Amino acid sequence: MEEVSSNVEHLKIKENLISDYDKYYLSMEDLFTSAASVALYIVLICVAFYDSKVLLVVTLPLSFVIPFFEKDQFIKKRKEKLLNEFKDFLRVLKTFLEASYSVENAFAMSVRDVMMLHGKESMMVKELKSMVSLLKINKPIDVVFKKFADKTHMEDIIDFSEVFIISKLHGGNISKIIGNTINVINDKIEVKIEIDTVTASKRFEQKLMNLLPFLIIIYMNISSSSFLRPLYTTLEGRLLMTFALVVYFFSVKISKKILEIEV
Repeated sequence: MEEVSSNVEHLKIKENLISDYDKYYLSMEDLFTSAASVALYIVLICVAFYDSKVLLVVTLPLSFVIPFFEKDQFIKKRKEKLLNEFKDFLRVLKTFLEASYSVENAFAMSVRDVMMLHGKESMMVKELKSMVSLLKINKPIDVVFKKFADKTHMEDIIDFSEVFIISKLHGGNISKIIGNTINVINDKIEVKIEIDTVTASKRFEQKLMNLLPFLIIIYMNISSSSFLRPLYTTLEGRLLMTFALVVYFFSVKISKKILEIEV
């Protein structure tokens, strides 16, 4: 009877789990938030680079299409959030292991503490609840954790999973091995967070610089419209503005790459 109730509990939890962290399904909130950002850029491009209301009407619907091609950004943000939650889980797990709890009990006890840190709807809490419910029906903890690690496709979590499985297979002081592994991975995660903190101001500056060309062109259109009029009324002018727009997009891509520092 207990096994049946554990299975039912696991099925309920499983419905809310993410099956693959490399896949993302846009919610309505994600879609409208991203579409608003894209729409702003479309308006700025049509006004600043082409001064065309017709082009604006034609291209504005693309603001609801482009977000579907930018799922990588949503996936990256979700993984960063999961990594932060996983970091706190490792700290909690290490505390219970040092208090001489078994690995299985340490996982079960970690749920409450991680829930206090990130809330009951957090990804790590849902994953931990799922793992604990599987442990209750005698699923091996190394198999359960490996399944979780594999679906995250995240190097830090997979590395921890591999060391965890090896330590279970070959025996030895599992708590000490896992504790050492936690320290190494935790340091790496801390470095990533520190890099993000240090480059935060630069990323903000980058966003301001991305808007600057539009503001300059719009200002010049307002202050001396006749000076820029040939750029919007002649074929050569439109080609020149298109070339400038392409250069702008390449510059934005390069600036993003410069700020993407991998550990």
